[in-house]
Amino acid sequence: MSNRTKTKYLILFIVFNIISYFGIQLLLTANKYNFLISFDHVIPFVPEFVWIYHTLLPVIVITMFSFVTKKKVFLSAFTAYMIASVMLSAFYISFPSFYPRENFTDPSSISGFLVELTRTIDGANNTFPSGHVTFAWILAFFINLTQRAKKHTWIRVAYYTWAILISFSTLTLKQHFIVDVLSGVLLASICYFLSKNIIFKRLQTAN
Repeated sequence: MSNRTKTKYLILFIVFNIISYFGIQLLLTANKYNFLISFDHVIPFVPEFVWIYHTLLPVIVITMFSFVTKKKVFLSAFTAYMIASVMLSAFYISFPSFYPRENFTDPSSISGFLVELTRTIDGANNTFPSGHVTFAWILAFFINLTQRAKKHTWIRVAYYTWAILISFSTLTLKQHFIVDVLSGVLLASICYFLSKNIIFKRLQTAN
């Protein structure tokens, strides 16, 4: 599969999410659901995790170009991402929730400044499920289908570790509730299962 074709698919994925995510964020201002539980208070605010949080899109793009070489794997992963994007938008509209961030700031450090900049762009709403968690785990699941990951166990371990760190970063940055993380992993699993058993198997049979 050519890089030019991959670029078109990835641009479609990115543009769709920008329009849907920020469009919903602007239109929905009511906080109808509160998913905060007592254990959320136990997790400390660690602004340094912002550097991990922002690896999501670069890692997705680099992986899709360098590791995902088979057409059937790429199209299956892309389909899973688009299914997830549509489902996330549906959840954000149906279950609007806001994370209370007021008490979590650190303007004295570079990491703290980046957190504040992130929050300026990305509002406190649209939390359930976490898009970061969903997209990270979809990539971790699909990396298992690549030739390199099949040959090298450390690649699979690295991506699962990265997905766990992305999930943890959403909590330590006070971007998401624990419920958002758990539901994000569940949504990623569903999207992976659907795409692998429909798109991937059909393309595999066709070849």
